[in-house]
Amino acid sequence: MSAIKGFSEETFTADDRTFTLFRKGEGPGVILLHELPGLTQETVEFAEWIADRGFHVVMPLLFGRPLQNPILGLLKAPFVCIRKEFNILAAGKSSAITVPLRALCGKVHAERGGPGIGAIGMCYTGGFVFAMMLEASLLAPVAAQPSLPLFQPDALDVEPEVLAFASSREDTMSLLGLRFKDDFRCPAARFQRLEKSLQNAAGSARPRFRSITVPGKAHSTLTLDYQTALDQGIDTRELVLQHLRAQLHD
Repeated sequence: MSAIKGFSEETFTADDRTFTLFRKGEGPGVILLHELPGLTQETVEFAEWIADRGFHVVMPLLFGRPLQNPILGLLKAPFVCIRKEFNILAAGKSSAITVPLRALCGKVHAERGGPGIGAIGMCYTGGFVFAMMLEASLLAPVAAQPSLPLFQPDALDVEPEVLAFASSREDTMSLLGLRFKDDFRCPAARFQRLEKSLQNAAGSARPRFRSITVPGKAHSTLTLDYQTALDQGIDTRELVLQHLRAQLHD
């Protein structure tokens, strides 16, 4: 029996790392990476929202327990931060966990078919999608309020050569970025760095990187502060849905 009602549960191993996967829905694959509090009810609700709109959502459990209380997840944050799989402070360096996540991209695409898959990282995992762009099957990455590395506003948790490779891809891969305007954990300088690093593919009308900035001082654009974005007149979930459809259906 699955630990999350309505989702199937299985394990996946790559690069000596084993994840529990929770899956739901039909259609092109979308990998959803939960944020720092853990795989909370809010993340599950967002996954269900995506699955109900024509996609097969795959949620790897990266740390903590399924349906973990956000407060408990934050209390355990210092223990998460010292794990070797996660790059917290080093600029220009990918987290080790992105290696098996790239393998997961290939697995999901092989199973679901279509032109490619999507991947959504949020907060602590927001920048993981940058290194995942090495995987050819990833056509619709989304970086929601990427927060690493800490205390370095214009830094990214990915090697410059990885961004150069992503920028040189000859396909229609396009990265969508989301942040709140006054979010100190995901400053504007971080997206400005992405703008400079990712160049549009030759002959493609789709931007390699497109960013959405929501007015206000909140943080979680797609989950805990989604209503705040709606109150500002910006439906961040709908924008992600449009991005997934444009990249994976058209």
